[in-house]
Amino acid sequence: MPMTILAVPTDPRTARACLDAAAVAAQLEPTSRIIVLHVRTEPESLILPTEEVMTMQRQEQLEAAAASLAQAIHAQFDEWERDAQVRAAWDEVVGTVPAEVTSHGKAADLVVLTHPLEHEGQDALHAAMFATGRLLLYVPPAAPSHFGKHICIAWKECDQAKAAVAAALPWLKGATRVSVLAIGSDQPPERPRALLDILDGHGVKADPVPVPSDGEVLGAQILKEARAIGADCIVMGAYRHGELIERLLGGVTRHMLQLADLPLLLHR
Repeated sequence: MPMTILAVPTDPRTARACLDAAAVAAQLEPTSRIIVLHVRTEPESLILPTEEVMTMQRQEQLEAAAASLAQAIHAQFDEWERDAQVRAAWDEVVGTVPAEVTSHGKAADLVVLTHPLEHEGQDALHAAMFATGRLLLYVPPAAPSHFGKHICIAWKECDQAKAAVAAALPWLKGATRVSVLAIGSDQPPERPRALLDILDGHGVKADPVPVPSDGEVLGAQILKEARAIGADCIVMGAYRHGELIERLLGGVTRHMLQLADLPLLLHR
């Protein structure tokens, strides 16, 4: 079934990585299409708390900066499109990043984002994660340009992990190897087996990788074990304890978003 892939490059420095990742996703289904969304932020939404009113000069400055950013990202898109063997369309809209990523993301099957280097990227990541209900392909700065051949499922018995596996089935079916990484002794032994049986029912042969906790931060151990087995991509549930708790106390998702050097397929 054809997929609609929403790629949201927010910075010229990471735009190519975002577009390359979208192209990898499109290879799962030849008739898939990529929509490259760029949001020109409304000047009124950028006014600082210290600014009482939007002066004409300030508005012109903000509009010029927005136009320059759009031009730089579009140049990256033009260069990439000449090389890409996929269907892609540029969609530039004026609005706010959270609202536009949410509305466009809900109409897509997959949202692709790179590590945010600026405020717009943070807003796009938050909207994709919490407001679209779609699978998110997150590409860290050091991610490989080709991935998805050996996928590691970071398994934890929770609704978010189940949703991630279900949404990532096209990826899992297209992989050469799938590993189910279960860390810690608190997981009932029948749970990974039940997941393996479900995957088998979808034609996905997966290898269980039970690993005891080594006392490290869980996110760090997931990355270490995924690298050790040669995985090139990780599927996992996101924000199992909620964003506020992770923001205050730390958590696996925040750790992975900050330190992962492999692409992540996330679902909340």
